[in-house]
Amino acid sequence: MPYVPSTRHIDRICNVIEGRTTRAGVDGKRLASSYKRSLEQYHLDPGATAGPRILTVPELRDVQHREESFLRASGQCLSRLHEMVREADYCVMLTDAQGVTIDYRVDKDRRHDFKRAGLYLGSCWSESEEGTCGVATVLLDAEPITVHRTDHFRAAFTTLTCSASPIFGLHGELLGVLDASAVRSPDDRESQRLVNHIVRQSALLIEDACFLNAAADCWVLGAACASQPPLRRSAARDPHCDRRPRPRHRRKPPRTRMRAGAQPVAASRVGNFRRSRRASLQRESGPRPRLAETGRHRLAALCTRPSALRRAACAKQDGGAAREQQ
Repeated sequence: MPYVPSTRHIDRICNVIEGRTTRAGVDGKRLASSYKRSLEQYHLDPGATAGPRILTVPELRDVQHREESFLRASGQCLSRLHEMVREADYCVMLTDAQGVTIDYRVDKDRRHDFKRAGLYLGSCWSESEEGTCGVATVLLDAEPITVHRTDHFRAAFTTLTCSASPIFGLHGELLGVLDASAVRSPDDRESQRLVNHIVRQSALLIEDACFLNAAADCWVLGAACASQPPLRRSAARDPHCDRRPRPRHRRKPPRTRMRAGAQPVAASRVGNFRRSRRASLQRESGPRPRLAETGRHRLAALCTRPSALRRAACAKQDGGAAREQQ
């Protein structure tokens, strides 16, 4: 397993604990407190070069069975996070609330190297066992952090960089930790700022997925902030909500065609004109003809305009009258 010389690393840890070396920022205070607990409370050796403890297959299967719903909700987000950081040679790990790695994503050709560094299924990353690391610090403080290279307590992990973020459950309990780690990375700590941001956003997505799975049989109400676009309203509305009455659509007045130069006429006058015009046409055409019988033939109704049927009927009538005269 790659690591820096243990003697130099031990001196660095002791200087931070004794206050000879200070780290700026909140993360520096968190790391110093973790160093002190690891050395004085758990009596760990900062110069140890052994890897983390890894559970056996039956032990890991039991832990994964207990966290089945957590694994189901986080699987898709875990794969999406790995797709974003895999080009930079990162692996992605998911641990439970005790620091046991229950799921992870890594390229197949890099699996052996990450396993040698302790980044593998079943590895235990609690502070009582491995001292200061990304997963252990998040489990204690419940805040995101980046533990970069020599920030680790043990010399065995001084080449690793870990960006970790907590994952909370439906009632605010800590479900586990999401971690993105690399075996080799630049010396500058600021190079991990973007990875830390991506891990934090992915942890929030996993929390949303866990919430939706836990509330699958409930109605979920969405609220939009002023800085966010409004959410789509559900088709099913609450009957107790205040509804505004919808205005009734009024019938549009009938449109009339006007000739060029004509004056506008009221709609009522136009209707009266149309009715009177229809009545005058009926008077000019006369009453509707009735069925007429000539001999054994029944003639159809005669219309006002000459047609083929009317001409045929007239021809039959003339022929019958001529025969009677003869």
